[in-house]
Amino acid sequence: MNSSEEAQLSLGHEPPPVPASKTVDTLVEDIYKLVSTGTKSPDQTNLLAMAISIMDGVRRQLWSTSAPKKPGLRMSNIGKPCSRALWYEIKGGEEGEPFSPATKLKFMVGDVVEAVILYLAKEAGHSVTDQQREIEVDGVRGHIDAVIDGELVDVKSASSIGMKKFTDGTLAQDDPFGYISQISGYANALGKKSGTFLAFDKSSGDLVTYTHRKLEETGGRVAKLREVLAKDLPPDRAFDTVSERATGKQKLGLNCSYCSFKSVCWADKGLDIQFKSGRPVFYVKESSDDFSF
Repeated sequence: MNSSEEAQLSLGHEPPPVPASKTVDTLVEDIYKLVSTGTKSPDQTNLLAMAISIMDGVRRQLWSTSAPKKPGLRMSNIGKPCSRALWYEIKGGEEGEPFSPATKLKFMVGDVVEAVILYLAKEAGHSVTDQQREIEVDGVRGHIDAVIDGELVDVKSASSIGMKKFTDGTLAQDDPFGYISQISGYANALGKKSGTFLAFDKSSGDLVTYTHRKLEETGGRVAKLREVLAKDLPPDRAFDTVSERATGKQKLGLNCSYCSFKSVCWADKGLDIQFKSGRPVFYVKESSDDFSF
């Protein structure tokens, strides 16, 4: 049982049944209506549960333990599009680049957004249960965000560009963070036939739902990853370099640029870094004489 549900039970409240007229299909509309009209009598139990969830999210980022958990397969990483990065993370024996303060702050704000959105769903009359419930498939564990009106729901914060994948349903064709594998694992563990993303646009404040029904078979994916991790050498790189249009130089693409093991992975060639418009660009060195920052 998670802390939000403990708060409900401590005040003598059971999670509400699924209202007959409420489904995930009306979720965004109902939240918008609530935000527009407000409420004179917010449920104090729901408010307390939201506050506890926010405190948990902040604590995870600020008060990390001095002895981090041993890396392993988790629902949050089995969908990584590069198994080489996963090999480095779990078996490589080298530390990846630490998260920047900006990245940790982004994670923290994402947790706050999730807590607020799920609170609004409850206040709008939807049934929200199983928050942060632990699940497991073939020894790989994870925590779901929630079950809303009987449907598995995963809350995501996205940029306006990333939001388009949820709006038009093209996430499966461009999924650099492995969201489909992640929600497939959750759904398989719960015996669900689909999983719904509730996505929040960090720029505009828009909400949208996208239900994915072509789930992956999690057990098979886990088995393949364990075969990779059993080997003494990492697999081949999953991504090639891309050519910069203006200069013709070879640079790392999006996936490799955000990978915390890029320096280790590309050590045989070496990387040069330059900042353009405030953002780092990682160029692959063409010779050993190239200057490296």
